[in-house]
Parts: sequence; structure tokens; C-alpha cells
Amino acid sequence: MALINTTHKPDFLIIGAGIIGLSVALELKKQFSDSKITIIDKEKNLGAHASGRNSGVLHAGFYYSDNSLKAKLCRNGNAYWHSYCLEKKLKINQCGKIVIARNEDEIDRLDELYRRGQKNSVELELITEKQAKEIEPNINTFVRALFSPTTATIDPHEILASISKDVLNANIEIIYNRKFLKKIENIIITNNGCFEPGYLINASGLYADVIAREYDFSREYKILPFKGLYL
Repeated sequence: MALINTTHKPDFLIIGAGIIGLSVALELKKQFSDSKITIIDKEKNLGAHASGRNSGVLHAGFYYSDNSLKAKLCRNGNAYWHSYCLEKKLKINQCGKIVIARNEDEIDRLDELYRRGQKNSVELELITEKQAKEIEPNINTFVRALFSPTTATIDPHEILASISKDVLNANIEIIYNRKFLKKIENIIITNNGCFEPGYLINASGLYADVIAREYDFSREYKILPFKGLYL
């Protein structure tokens, strides 16, 4: 091991400078204010992958199973980012969302979403076709629709820029052009230097399974990425 030049020994090393990695770093700094935290990312700047290449929708959380962790995180995340954008004076389009029923067969599905919303403590309204058209004149729905007032949209790149500023102000180090290659015992090998962290946090998005396999996780499953397009 003496052959490896380990110059970086942070208390926490986070792989991935996306929204998750940056946010985790800030929370760690709040809990461990004296700790040295380093974030590495293989790209040369922010937002090259999922955090910067999404539609920026703050979902409300009514699609998910009753009282599930995903529903809870979605609802709480919605409230958090609303508050963050207002506090930082960032753009947020509080437009809400209307879910329609195209025919009678889809009414039951609409009612099921409303029921899930109630179970997950998400604010929802069942509205008439007339009420839906008052919100969006070009909409067509069968008899009624579901209105989600807390659904909103934000600018992902603006969010990333703001959080990265918060991170740097908290004396957290971000190192770009550092790609994880492998680990040797407790040493993290990158394309440019080595790290020996107290704790490693894997926030590498769609590549998280690749890194996890270095630690004997994700042996029986892998991430299958999908790209969504609006028509």
C-alpha cells in the first residue's frame, strides 16, 4: 500500500456532484461541522447527467403506494424545494397539475389516485370538467379531473448553481475531472489521484451500481436507465 500516494484523506468522500451529492454534503456539514468533506465528479462541470437533464418537475407524491417511503420522500421533497426556491429567490412555476380521464373507464383510476393522495397526505382536489377548463381552457376530460396544486416546475441548472454555491460557502471541496476507477482496500483510485476517506458516499446516479459492485453490492441487479421525451 505504500506505493499508492494517498494525498487526500477527507472524513467524507462523496462520489457525484449532482443534486443528491451536493445536498448530502450540506446535511453532513450541518451534523459534523468540523469534518472535512470532499465531493468528486468525473465531469468538468455541474449538470452533465440526470441532475441537469430533467424536466424540473416537483411531483406531489400521489402516484405512489400508500404510506410508502417513496411517497413520503416525494411529498417532503416537494415542500423542501418550494421553500428553498422562495428563500433563495429562484424561479419556481407553481402551476399545479391536472390529471384527466379520457373516458369512463379511467374514472376509477382517477379516484384511485385521489385515494392514494389522501393516504399520503398530499393536497388534491377532484374538480369538474368546467373547473378544469377554467384552469386550462384547452383541456378535455371526461366528467371530472384531478387537480394537484402543489405540483410545480423549477430550473434544474439554477438549483444546481445555487446548491453548489451553498456547498462552497460551507467550505466543502468539489473536485471535477475525477473519475472513480476502483478501490484497493480503503483507498479510492481515480484517474488523477487517490483518496482515503473515513466514509464513502455513493451518489453517482445511474452509475451507482457500478461503484457498488466494488463493495460487493449490486451483484444480482443493475440499473437499467431510461430516457424520457416529451412529444
